[in-house]
Amino acid sequence: MVVRDLINGKARFAEFLASPERITTNVLTDRLATLERDGLVARRRYQDRPPRYEYLLTEKGAALLPVLQDLCRWANRFMPETWRPPESFMAPR
Repeated sequence: MVVRDLINGKARFAEFLASPERITTNVLTDRLATLERDGLVARRRYQDRPPRYEYLLTEKGAALLPVLQDLCRWANRFMPETWRPPESFMAPR
């Protein structure tokens, strides 16, 4: 979900919280930390007081796009009730 949202242009914590999956703050915090630790996401401070960060995909994280696109195609074919990605997500990059 976080990688998908980053690909779709979200970058800030509150934007991720607004996703349809309704992820909780503690789970989101843990996921972002894990993605950062694993080198898929980088964090950049955009405000000092209080400290606030935005998140960006690294080259390693962006390389997941074709995999996620294939998963979407598979899910939409075999599980029609799943999320339908916007064309911008499915377009080759």
